[in-house]
Amino acid sequence: MRTRYLAVLTALSICGSTAFAADNYRGRTIGAACFGCHGAGGMSGAGIPPIILGAPAAFIESALKGFRDGSRPSTIMGRISKGYTDEDIAAVAQYLSTRGGE
Repeated sequence: MRTRYLAVLTALSICGSTAFAADNYRGRTIGAACFGCHGAGGMSGAGIPPIILGAPAAFIESALKGFRDGSRPSTIMGRISKGYTDEDIAAVAQYLSTRGGE
């Protein structure tokens, strides 16, 4: 019985870490595209504000969803965000909020 319990726990931890790795990869991939406008590493500098690297995940997620549904005005972000699912937005928000996985 104990062996079966440990096997189930091991399987769940592997599945959980695989899901995390997939979301982290998704977030990193989408986040890399953000740096084209928001500056190297999302720090804005001479790029487009705001600084997105290290911003709270809830802020990033809310902003992207607002751009996507049109409730937050934008020039280009509305068009860009329409291509992202809720899962994509959550993944990139998590990635950027943790300073790009540092």
